[in-house]
Amino acid sequence: MVVTNSELLELSIKIEREGQRFYSQLIDHVDDLKVKEFLNLMVKEEAAHETHFKKMLETESDCGWENDEDLKKLIEESFQTDIFPPLEETLGQLPRFEGLEKAFDFAIEAENVAVEFYRILGKACSDFELKTNMLLLEKAELEHCKVVETLKKRVLENLS
Repeated sequence: MVVTNSELLELSIKIEREGQRFYSQLIDHVDDLKVKEFLNLMVKEEAAHETHFKKMLETESDCGWENDEDLKKLIEESFQTDIFPPLEETLGQLPRFEGLEKAFDFAIEAENVAVEFYRILGKACSDFELKTNMLLLEKAELEHCKVVETLKKRVLENLS
């Protein structure tokens, strides 16, 4: 399996776009105004990341990603389906409390996958500026993880 630079950038765009969709839908299922504000912030951050990758795609150069075995393995294992499941499906199958908990768990897992993806992209990259950008994205996604974990805790405490 050969993965091109543009395919990896398109995958990065997809990750960020799915995150936006998931968080914007989750807003409608949360009552806490502070949590809604944070979820809106998550939507905006995912949109900013998507824009960043679109610009990279427009000015694409050789990033050195094509032959990285860790990247190929991560893509084969983690990106064969949508990263974020349809929210309505998750919430519809479970009582509200369990559905919201499951939705936040999916978000945390997806953010962890993004952290790992950007870590591997950075490690495999041969361009210093791009490597730095991947490190910043990795840190941003790690921060998203922490935020979503905090939001999950707050929402679940308010429901119990």
